[in-house]
Amino acid sequence: MKKLITSTLFVLLFFIGQPISLNAQESGNSGLEGGTIGSQFDYAIKKSNTFEAFKVVRTSWLYKLKGNAIDSVKALQKNIVSLENKVQDQQKEVNVLKSNLRETNEKLELATKEKDSFSFLGMLLTKGVYGTMVWTIIFSLIVALLIMIFLFKRSNTITIKTKETLGEKQEEFDAHRKWALEREQTLARELNKLKQKYKGLD
Repeated sequence: MKKLITSTLFVLLFFIGQPISLNAQESGNSGLEGGTIGSQFDYAIKKSNTFEAFKVVRTSWLYKLKGNAIDSVKALQKNIVSLENKVQDQQKEVNVLKSNLRETNEKLELATKEKDSFSFLGMLLTKGVYGTMVWTIIFSLIVALLIMIFLFKRSNTITIKTKETLGEKQEEFDAHRKWALEREQTLARELNKLKQKYKGLD
């Protein structure tokens, strides 16, 4: 009885699988030659024979799918290695660009400082400090000039007053000298008179 059932199932599978085999032979393995791995698995599942809850897949197809999958994995690995190399190269370029950018920024900062600064007595001064220093010097010179003008006016006033006082003293001296000269002349005349008087008495 068991032999009969087994023989029957074998015959049924043979006849059921026959159209699929013919169809596969007619279409060949075209579905396994191109497309993605997913589409190739879909093709194998669709074209395989069904037995209860199982699928009967040809061994050649499984080897073909295995080979295709390995080839895809190898291609992906090569692509990954290539991408990693590209990423490393790009990272090197980025590092070089960062270094160049840093140098450029430093040069720009130095140029900006030199542009906004002045060299004074060997010191690098900013415009603000330089301006403050210049205005301080100008203010100091103005103050010094005002002090000099004040001192000059005061000295001039003292000089004028001294000249006036000297002129007054000179006038007083001249008047006193004139008076002294007149008095001397008067005394000389009186002395002559007295001498003549004493001579007359002798």
